Amino acid sequence: MNHILKICLKVAAVIALVAAIGIAGRYFGEMIPEFENWVDGIGFWGPIVFTLLFILLTGLQLPESVFAVAAGVAFGLVEGFLLVVLVNFMGAIVWFWIARWFLRGYVSGFLSRHPKLSAIEQATANEGFKLMVLLRLGPFSYGFLNLALGASDSRFKPYVLSLLGVIPGNFATVYFGSMAAHVAKKAAHADNLSDAHFAIMGFGFLVTMVVVLIVTHVARHALKTYEKDALNADTGVASL
Repeated sequence: MNHILKICLKVAAVIALVAAIGIAGRYFGEMIPEFENWVDGIGFWGPIVFTLLFILLTGLQLPESVFAVAAGVAFGLVEGFLLVVLVNFMGAIVWFWIARWFLRGYVSGFLSRHPKLSAIEQATANEGFKLMVLLRLGPFSYGFLNLALGASDSRFKPYVLSLLGVIPGNFATVYFGSMAAHVAKKAAHADNLSDAHFAIMGFGFLVTMVVVLIVTHVARHALKTYEKDALNADTGVASL
């Protein structure tokens, strides 16, 4: 029951945020179509600049969700989602090899000072793909995982395949950005979506958010089991 309450509270918080965007949209909603036109006007340079900034700044630990929301605003749901998934894979590959070739000692030293993180990192070398997918679905940041897994003994192929785990979260955050843009424009009477289309989009966003929160909760629960087993193995205690 506690878990259901937490999910409901998170849903309520996001709905409240969307409502706040709608209120603020009365003042800045008219600027969004101008921004969208500007993005269209710069053509292929928009996705290129987005890609370069994403790879650089997520490696410096800026949350990928910031870029996913921005992509939803700038490029819309479909194009934004496809772009974010593509650059997620590109950024993960780049930072995997940077961590493995140049940052291994630094990252390993950091993990050694945090036993829980170190235990999970070590478990990825043994469990591989399944655990890495759970980590992508769970609470760990995209940029941190790229460095931690790159510096570990994790194999490259399952590491890349595990990026499938970022797709649900990417879709939800890009959807949020797209929805927020439409809410702001609607509040400023600058949106051309019909009320029915707008309602369907809102319902789809709500369903997506609930599904992603449930999946994330399940992943966190599974990770706690891995964490407990890994810590017990390190201390020589037989896991239950």
